[in-house]
Amino acid sequence: MNFSSSPPSFGPGFPNQRDTGIVDDTSTTKEDRFWRLSRTATFAVIAVVLLVSLVIVKPAAPDKITILTGPEGSGYHELGKRYAASLRNLGLEVEVEATDGGFENVKRLATGADDTVAFAPSNIEEVFDDSVDTSHLVSLGSVAYEPLWLFYRAEVRVRRISDLAGLRVATGAKGTVVEHIARSLFELNSISDQVVIQPLDGQTPGAVAKALIDGEIDAAFAVGLPATPVIKDLLSDEGIGVLSFERADAYQALDPGITKLVAPQGLFDLANNNPPEDLFLLSATTNLVTLDSFYPGAVPLLLRAATEVDGRRRIVIPGERFPNAHNVSLPLGRAADRYYEQGVKGFSKILPYKVTRWLNHLGFVVLPLLALAVVLVKIVPVFVKIWISIKLTGFFKRLEKVEKAHAAGEDRSPLLAELDALDRDSATIFVPRTSLPSYIDFRQFLHDMRERVSQT
Repeated sequence: MNFSSSPPSFGPGFPNQRDTGIVDDTSTTKEDRFWRLSRTATFAVIAVVLLVSLVIVKPAAPDKITILTGPEGSGYHELGKRYAASLRNLGLEVEVEATDGGFENVKRLATGADDTVAFAPSNIEEVFDDSVDTSHLVSLGSVAYEPLWLFYRAEVRVRRISDLAGLRVATGAKGTVVEHIARSLFELNSISDQVVIQPLDGQTPGAVAKALIDGEIDAAFAVGLPATPVIKDLLSDEGIGVLSFERADAYQALDPGITKLVAPQGLFDLANNNPPEDLFLLSATTNLVTLDSFYPGAVPLLLRAATEVDGRRRIVIPGERFPNAHNVSLPLGRAADRYYEQGVKGFSKILPYKVTRWLNHLGFVVLPLLALAVVLVKIVPVFVKIWISIKLTGFFKRLEKVEKAHAAGEDRSPLLAELDALDRDSATIFVPRTSLPSYIDFRQFLHDMRERVSQT
């Protein structure tokens, strides 16, 4: 089909829009309407994306976490309360949940407790058998020493662990760190079958302390800092003695979960010189444990809280600061590893957690969705152009059939009817500016073809 045989002139009654620059008012109105609709659709899509992203889809970063601690009044529970106060100041809400102790904490984490962290002894992985799957748990590092105390009634002579043989001893609730260390000490001293261990299920450290003071038991193990209320009360009670573990170096060498601590003379009360001499204590190293899926952006906050809480300790090892990556048996979490290597980075260093939480959500969710929405809207004109191209190709093919039929000498009446149908069909379609040249060419060829058929 040789459309170039006729000059590109619209002829009488069909102004040449290429020469005059005049665009049909109806086409212009349709195009303006189309672009207004396109812009409206763009804003509507963006609004929907923002609504879904900011209101319906919550940020991956938690606005609240749970800390599993230990029994009410225990060292873990008091530590958890200090963490909660520090984290709230940093913008993260915390629920402190009392539990039976470190072993229960790990069991609960192993079942997949979301947005939860827990205190546990550093050698926790060595304690559990295959019945508890710890493969998806990670440590955020060691965060504290929790001294082990052995209190006894003053009238009972206790100078070594072996002196507990035949006495009524409270070792802590089953599954707690204190109970685990106490039983380990009994085994090391070969008196496991000689100690009368008192059942304490459901009893708080305060109730145990009262039982010791009232003479219902002869000795009791406890874990916690000197400032822990129960420990503080027992240290100040003249009727209660506290054991200095003179063979602490040996215990530390024999049990990797035990660390030797020294409370210097007068540390607890300088005015009354309490303790009257250096007090040797044993300690487990407390780890902060969580799932490997825990939100990494909250890890620096937890470790910053650990740093602040560590500053309140009263029993220290020279040169040792918490948190750190020492005494960790579980794999160290990647976010914690970065923290120990690089410290706090980026906006987290200067902005509150609540702000960085939404900034992260904006960067990882909202902006990509908005970009996708804008791209999808921008594609609409491309599809319109393709659709117009397909329509014009169809019109040109119909016009080519008319030309071939005319060249073959067929009756002109049906050919003119087809040309009129083409005129009507092509006159009603919307044509964007980018497709106007092709559309004008088609209309010119249609006009020329009608003249040729009419004059035959």
